[in-house]
Formats: sequence, structure tokens, C-alpha cells
Amino acid sequence: MSLEDQVLKFLTDISRKEEEIEYLIVNMFKPQLESKGVNLASIKREFLVDDKGILRIGYVLPIMYYDQGEEIYLFLAKNYADYSTLEQLLIREKILENKFSKKVRSFLIAFAIPKKYYDMALKLGIEVISEKILG
Repeated sequence: MSLEDQVLKFLTDISRKEEEIEYLIVNMFKPQLESKGVNLASIKREFLVDDKGILRIGYVLPIMYYDQGEEIYLFLAKNYADYSTLEQLLIREKILENKFSKKVRSFLIAFAIPKKYYDMALKLGIEVISEKILG
């Protein structure tokens, strides 16, 4: 098997495990999430379709969230968070707000995040739970 084939197989296997990895990361931060009032048993991962044209009509995104009555709790779990992570979270937030006409409470859960993105997330109203904030 060529190196290219090995890399492709590895990436394919990882993408199949994406949901399991997201739940693993969320569960590793269980105490911190529960202290913020999050009910981990309620979190679901679904593929939502952009039917309002926020990005593009028909665009499908995997989203981890749950409905908490008057607001939606949104979660994005990553090994390492950077600018693109914030962008992904904001896109999902916008789609949920428009789909359900409710306020969205966003959580970014990451093992590591650089301080500048941590500060940016807080300014954007995103709650960050991280093991390491990198200087």
C-alpha cells in the first residue's frame, strides 16, 4: 500500500470516528460542563440542513446541541481550537438561531486554545472550556 493510500485510509477512518471523538472530548470535560448547567445526557448530534440560506440552501452541517426551552445549547468539541473553530461555531450558531428562533448559548470545548482565540471567543459570547490556554 502506497503512502498516499495509507494517508487516505487514515483520514477516512478518522472521519468515521468523528462523532465518537466529539462525545469523548465532551465527556472528558463533564464536571466543567455540569458546573455551567449543561445536561450531558440531552446532547444530541444531528445533521441540520440550512433551509434559510444562511450559508447556502441545502448545505448540511453536523451540529451537537440540545433545546433547553427558551434557548438552545450548542457545542463544538475540538482537540485544538483556532480561528476556524470560532468561525465554525458562529456559523452553527446562526443556523440554529434562524431555524428555531431562539437564543443560542455556545460552548467551545477544546484541549488547547491560543490565548488570542480564547479572548476573541469570550468577546463573541462563547463559553470556552479548555484544559490549556496557550500563551
